[in-house]
Amino acid sequence: MISPKLIFILLSFYIISAFSWWTYAHCRSAKLIYELEKENIETMCYKASIDVELAKQQELYEDSIGMKKYFILHFPKLELVFLPNADPISNFMIRPLESSYLSLETAYKRKLWMYILEGLAIMAIIFWGLYRIYATFKKDLALKRNQTNFLLSVTHELKTPLTAIKLYLETLQKRKLEQTQIETIIQNSLAENERLNLLVENLLLSARLDSTQFHLNLEEVNLSKLVEKSVLFFVTPRNLKERVQLTVQPEIFVYADSSAVDTILTNLLSNAVKYAPDNSAIQVVLTKHEKQVEMSVIDKGPGISESAKKELFNKFFRIGDENTRKTNGTGLGLYIVKNLAIKLGADVVVENGLDGGSIFKIRFKTHE
Repeated sequence: MISPKLIFILLSFYIISAFSWWTYAHCRSAKLIYELEKENIETMCYKASIDVELAKQQELYEDSIGMKKYFILHFPKLELVFLPNADPISNFMIRPLESSYLSLETAYKRKLWMYILEGLAIMAIIFWGLYRIYATFKKDLALKRNQTNFLLSVTHELKTPLTAIKLYLETLQKRKLEQTQIETIIQNSLAENERLNLLVENLLLSARLDSTQFHLNLEEVNLSKLVEKSVLFFVTPRNLKERVQLTVQPEIFVYADSSAVDTILTNLLSNAVKYAPDNSAIQVVLTKHEKQVEMSVIDKGPGISESAKKELFNKFFRIGDENTRKTNGTGLGLYIVKNLAIKLGADVVVENGLDGGSIFKIRFKTHE
């Protein structure tokens, strides 16, 4: 089966070749017309000679002045030259005017440039159209690939906690366990339930972000306390208190939506935990610089390539292929982060750490 890409390449080649030939054919036609008109003027000299002789026999003029007037009236593109030292009426030469040649050459060059510029303009439009088609085609393929990855990942993300919870419940049902074991199973079940709940919330939030009815409740919030609370809520059930290091400048106030900020921070921390090596430190830093507040999440993961950074915040995008990727996720976390930041009037910046890893910065604008 012929691939769509090959069909696109062949069709593009045909269109470009056809218009290139169209331009060449019109330029060649203009040159042929120029040469024919030039030959026609030269042939007209013989006709003029015969006509002048006939007019002389019919006595349509009596002297060289009358002859000159008659000639100019009937042959404006030609020139009548009387030869010296002889009877001018009987001894003359007819040749094309220099201006006639110049006029033909000017018209030829004008037509030639018109065809060339038209060809170039059409080719430019064709190249632009082909580029847009190719870009759209490439974007659709990437979206289809990302959607496939999303379906595979979301299936895995839904199946894993459900299977784990089912296994925990079956263990409680079939076995007699000690109280400590029961508490551990319950805690694990709650963790899996929280993971499932976060996934569902992200799915619903991404759908709401795509709609025009999504609005934030902007108000003045104490960002310092909000960050501390969000980090504590994230690390406690996951036993990450020793791993996540918090550096917060106190009493920083911004206009924001508390729920949106919490969601942004939760998704950034979730990404850091996924990609950073086990037991490596994750830093959350909140500082204020003049009229800008910066919230950073710093990890010691593998870092992000420059090519991946361009697509990092696209919906469903994840680095690598879903069939070989080891980390969990749906490709919605950073999409949600970017869109919530935009709605908050904040900027998102991704940088590589000096010692490896990644730094995600959310920069809020203050209104002081």
